[in-house]
Amino acid sequence: MNLTVNQAVWLAAAMMTYERFKNNEVKSIDDIALVQTDIRERAQSLTDNNVDSARISQHFNADHQSNTQNYFKTMKENNRRLSYPGECEGIKERPDLNLQDSLFLSSGEEIKVDQLVSFIETEYRTFIENKQPAVSSLEIDFEKIITHLNKYANHSYKNPIQLEYEEKKIYLDIRESGGEAVTELNKIAERLALKYGVKNKGKSKWLTGGNDVVRRYLWNQLKDRDYDNLLTSISIFAERKEGDMQFRIAVELDEKKAKQADFDQHHKILTKPLIQDSAYCYYIKPDNGWDDEVSYELPEEVQKKVRNGEYKKVQLVYVLTHEQIQQQTLTNNQIYKKLEEAFENLLGYYNLVVGKVKHTKTDVEETSMYEKNIVLYGPPGTGKTYHTVIYAVAIIENVSIEELVSEFYEEVLTRYIAYKKAGQIAFTTFHQSFGYEEFIEGIKPVLDNEESDQVKYKIEPGVFKQLCDHAQQLEISSTIENQGFSTDTRIWKVSLGRRGDDQTKRDCFENNYIRIGWDDLGANITDETEFPNASVKKIVSDFYDEMSIGDIVLSLGDQKHIDAIGFITGDPEWLEEANYYKRSRKVEWIAKDIWEDVYKLNQQTNLTLSTVYELKKMNSEEINKLILQYAENKRDDLAIEENKKNYVFIIDEINRGNISKILGELITLIEPTKRLGAPEQMKVQLPYSKVEFGVPQNVYIIGTMNTADRSIALMDTALRRRFRFIEMMPNLQVLEDIYVDGIDIKKMVDTINRRIEVLYDREHTIGHAYFLGLKKDPTLDNLSGIFENAIIPLLQEYFYEDYSKIQLILGDNAKANDFKFILDTPMQMDKIFKASPDMDLPENKYCIQRAAFQDQQSYIWIYE
Repeated sequence: MNLTVNQAVWLAAAMMTYERFKNNEVKSIDDIALVQTDIRERAQSLTDNNVDSARISQHFNADHQSNTQNYFKTMKENNRRLSYPGECEGIKERPDLNLQDSLFLSSGEEIKVDQLVSFIETEYRTFIENKQPAVSSLEIDFEKIITHLNKYANHSYKNPIQLEYEEKKIYLDIRESGGEAVTELNKIAERLALKYGVKNKGKSKWLTGGNDVVRRYLWNQLKDRDYDNLLTSISIFAERKEGDMQFRIAVELDEKKAKQADFDQHHKILTKPLIQDSAYCYYIKPDNGWDDEVSYELPEEVQKKVRNGEYKKVQLVYVLTHEQIQQQTLTNNQIYKKLEEAFENLLGYYNLVVGKVKHTKTDVEETSMYEKNIVLYGPPGTGKTYHTVIYAVAIIENVSIEELVSEFYEEVLTRYIAYKKAGQIAFTTFHQSFGYEEFIEGIKPVLDNEESDQVKYKIEPGVFKQLCDHAQQLEISSTIENQGFSTDTRIWKVSLGRRGDDQTKRDCFENNYIRIGWDDLGANITDETEFPNASVKKIVSDFYDEMSIGDIVLSLGDQKHIDAIGFITGDPEWLEEANYYKRSRKVEWIAKDIWEDVYKLNQQTNLTLSTVYELKKMNSEEINKLILQYAENKRDDLAIEENKKNYVFIIDEINRGNISKILGELITLIEPTKRLGAPEQMKVQLPYSKVEFGVPQNVYIIGTMNTADRSIALMDTALRRRFRFIEMMPNLQVLEDIYVDGIDIKKMVDTINRRIEVLYDREHTIGHAYFLGLKKDPTLDNLSGIFENAIIPLLQEYFYEDYSKIQLILGDNAKANDFKFILDTPMQMDKIFKASPDMDLPENKYCIQRAAFQDQQSYIWIYE
């Protein structure tokens, strides 16, 4: 039974669920929750295909925004359960299955697939519907909440029992309205609690503590069950504020019970940037005030004011007003979807405070189907390098391997070449001479110019660092200029005019360019141009030859500050109409008239007055963050965003290099949890350039390893535990129906490999790739060449030229002499040595019999 990944994953979850019910382990809805890694391990035992963890966490999860199937629903602790038939409107709830197939449960009991399907459709579905009475489909009437608060908030209240006539009716209406409003709000809380695995602390009250005034707000508090004792919660409010009603979701603190340590822990919400949407803001409670104030300050500024005592408490909130609901004519479902999205966004901040997670995952990590570091390993000729093309394209396009395998390989290869040309794929081969300088960075000699023999030395990035730098470039597009490119990682400092010359700087800011001088050198700079000194030559040469479109430019403010950020969009131009500073380049200013301290970002190095120079020490990651921060206020036609494309670095023969020599400190940085943006991200200062370096989340490493060259058991242990190893053994199915003059190629290779496994091991079997050429050219001459030039030399290497074993592999020990590839003849020692030497001497000598390669019976008798 050859199952697809989809079939294996669904059946694994169904079997695990069935076993729990059969063993009477299921009492509550939580008992059907399955751990994702357990599903994956069980599924992997059912299929030869690789089961990626992202299939279970994202692509098969009905609750995930990028899902492709609806097999699972999210449970507490990020566990999963199977969806039941009809729960997702019957859309992709299970894969196509052969109902007559049989499987074996953990107990060894055999069960048919149709039994599992029937169990899910009946007993399992009934259990969930009884234990979970359609909370997820409860219709919420938001109008009841809105009407109640707009009509009765802060209204006095009396017990209707003590009243009569019209007055009694008024307060009965208030009581009914209040009860309906808190019920509807509680429905919202219940739905969110179910989806995100948190605990709803109960219905709100609609009266104040004295039961004589209608509350101006209703409140449902939600907490993670494991952190119920902490004073921070994520809560839902419906409230009347400043004359109108609004819904609010807040990460808030119960300050009445809080001590200073609780305040400090709660204010960890300020360690993450505020979500860039006007609906999100801070509610600030000043130290000397009572009412909350709205703030959109940067979290760093808010932190400072918390530390100096100006702010006492900060809430992180999302607000949806009644006015917005009316303006956008939102339906009940649309209102709920907005609140649900906000709740999910703020849940990351809440988890950060309580310590459930340190940081939320990056978008790239969240949406990827593949492990960050993979090694394809197996015997020679099993298609490892061939499959790196498929894996690389699959990672970049974020599609399954099965999907690409079903395409023509030539089409996939064409896309691979295009991605490689675009810089998204890099390839190298490890060998004993390959080192850190080629991989990360090194000092390399270069000629000063083509006409000079003088050598100068430059710090050059290695192949892997180049790819990592490329992966961090910002993506920029302009709809007006129909322009799209990535920012380069090169960052330049420019001084716009002399000190006190504000006119030149204003002109540059207003007309989107940078200008430099030395107009007396003329409009055209050539090799004959005479510069006043080497410094000027360097500045002008950098401006013309080194700067390029996409480079980032920082305008000098003072020694520690910059007053503008932009990127170069044009080649050098000569401004004939300008009175001075005629050399220019077009620039798109992202931010002007700012005052950003970049001293720490530049490794605590002051900026100098030199007109133009590259900031090689500048932290490009932090500069990118600044650009993204300021880009929010740019014009609508200009889009600047993080690079979310995937990049792939392929290392062929990864086990042949000296790993510690090549990777150095990178052996730690490539770990998924140590990459940039990960919970335990790490950076190191590189030894030559002194810049900080980390590995981005969107860089994937694929290695290949020939197990005949070195056993996996002998791999560097530090490397082995950081990579996911995917075995690639000979696939004889691809040799099906290949016959050469009556020779069954599949049967022949299978026989050879079974003998190699007995005489050596499975890691030295012969791959199918050696014989694929016979599909197009199934001739004896072609087969003869394969054996003579590839198979025999390989066997000689495997068995150290022990020809008696090679004969056993090829069946020559049972053939007539004419059909032996390795011919053995007795040694006549008396004709070679005088007398009889007192030592063990071989009885036979061996030679390769070329004529046997041209006889079809030589091959047939390998397996018959």
